[in-house]
Amino acid sequence: MDWTQRIRIRQLSVLVTLYESRNMTTAASEVGMSQPALSKWLSELEAELGVRLFERTTRGFRPTPVCEQLIVHARAVVGEMERSKRTVKLIANGASSSLVIGTSPPATPLLLPRAIHQFRASHPGVHIEILEGPMESLLPQLRSARLDFCVVRIEQPVFEQSIRYDVLYQEEMRVVVGPKHPLASRRKLGWSDLGSVEWLGPAGGSPLRRELEHEFALAGEPAPRYTLETSSMLMVAVLLQEGTFVAAMSARMADYFVAAGQVTVLPLDYQRRSGIGVLRLRNAEPTEFKKSFFDILKATGEAIERGN
Repeated sequence: MDWTQRIRIRQLSVLVTLYESRNMTTAASEVGMSQPALSKWLSELEAELGVRLFERTTRGFRPTPVCEQLIVHARAVVGEMERSKRTVKLIANGASSSLVIGTSPPATPLLLPRAIHQFRASHPGVHIEILEGPMESLLPQLRSARLDFCVVRIEQPVFEQSIRYDVLYQEEMRVVVGPKHPLASRRKLGWSDLGSVEWLGPAGGSPLRRELEHEFALAGEPAPRYTLETSSMLMVAVLLQEGTFVAAMSARMADYFVAAGQVTVLPLDYQRRSGIGVLRLRNAEPTEFKKSFFDILKATGEAIERGN
């Protein structure tokens, strides 16, 4: 019998844990096995596959190229099984299926509400879950099939063989302050005027933060020093109301808060643009409702790009 017919979900889950920890002791503790038992299990698995999955070093385990490829499929299988368990429960409670979407703040106030309302009109029985966070926390969940789509701000395409990337529309950045901030009444500002202000920074590693610091670099200025950092745009809007903070957010999100009277956009010259895009697994099951949601996302993005 071929090994693919004998391997179990539990084995794939253990393999993923070992891959992510790169440490036999840590992985053994996480999966509830003794270290000798885990070591024996790995040796038996490698013997069955006929290949080495890890190179043993003094610093732990280094995955081989074969392991890197196997992990892509292992994560997908484990994630799909976890999703299947949850979907069965949802269907038992009346849903027709489930859709899980990861998103970053720039896509939240405009794109997703429009797309979801339209999708719900044609698929009212599909249970939808939205998880918000920075892309570095969403990508692992997409790779493991725990998410169907990631709708995020992206500076450049994600070059991963297992992931598809489609641009929905282009987005600019804006620097904003609260309506009572001393800079709110200024008619002209340069990036050099913002070096000594109190910055409420985007989360470290986020595309928005890299874009902000790139704007400073293009202006010949050093990156700002952040007094406080958060990935929550709602927290940003609230903190700007009474404090002396300066913050960055996407242009369309800034428009949303400007219309609500919560922020003022500073008059700066911007040179950068990035895309709001959707990520999905290439080998994901192309169900009818997932295809429908993707088509709605694309159409909504095109309408936003046109200014509609």
